[in-house]
Amino acid sequence: MFKVKGIDPTGRSETFACGTDEQAMERTWDLARRGFRDVTVVDGRGKEMSAAAFEQSLDIDWEE
Repeated sequence: MFKVKGIDPTGRSETFACGTDEQAMERTWDLARRGFRDVTVVDGRGKEMSAAAFEQSLDIDWEE
């Protein structure tokens, strides 16, 4: 389970649960589009990282 956290445009902190790493990555993109800031991802072991660091850690192949 992954948790995606961010601060919405009104300044309120929100947390979203995601079952997979792909869902968590899609949620970070969605939050960025909606104007959230300070978006972070917490993995199942409790390690917290920025959305950008999380995306790099996934090693996604965009050539498909």
